[in-house]
Amino acid sequence: MTLADNLAIIVLAAGQSSRLGQMKQLLPINNKSLVATQLEKALVVSNNVYCVLGCQAEQLQRCIDHLPITTIINSDWESGMASSIAAGVKELNTDINAVMIVLVDQWQIASTDFTKLKTNWLNNPDAIIVSQNNSDQLKASVGPPVIFPARYFSELCQLTGQQGAKPLLKKYKGYLLPVTNTHAFADIDTPEQLLAMNKVINNQK
Repeated sequence: MTLADNLAIIVLAAGQSSRLGQMKQLLPINNKSLVATQLEKALVVSNNVYCVLGCQAEQLQRCIDHLPITTIINSDWESGMASSIAAGVKELNTDINAVMIVLVDQWQIASTDFTKLKTNWLNNPDAIIVSQNNSDQLKASVGPPVIFPARYFSELCQLTGQQGAKPLLKKYKGYLLPVTNTHAFADIDTPEQLLAMNKVINNQK
């Protein structure tokens, strides 16, 4: 097995979407649920795709049962995103060399964006590959999708709280390799953002 085969992708889909007022994982995009759509994009890039569920896990599971992925149930999902990251990383196969962490509501992300991140990791296997919303290193913010090499798995498994992996990105700031990925910074947390997403999707039809 080559290094390229050993990238796992974890899609985090455990939250209850309290600010949105409905389960964002179930939002329809081109006649599919958002969670299924995101997993299908991930499967284009990796055969090792995992999905972490929590709130309404049984209902979401029915939307993705047909996909060749590994589902992980995070019973502690209410404690924050970090618990879902930890739950996912703990279930990775022992031969995985790196993991890409993706948020289910990063709806503009395309499989080509995943491929770009993966290529950067293959060329820089010791770096933490982070998505960046602009090319200005001084002003740009970074975030998921992010690829962590296996050397960080133990610390990912110990994460707690609401901040996800941000503490690790801060701790290892000198090891970050930012990759411009403007699609990564569109999400769906509010009704206004949902309206904006639907407007874009309708215009693409």
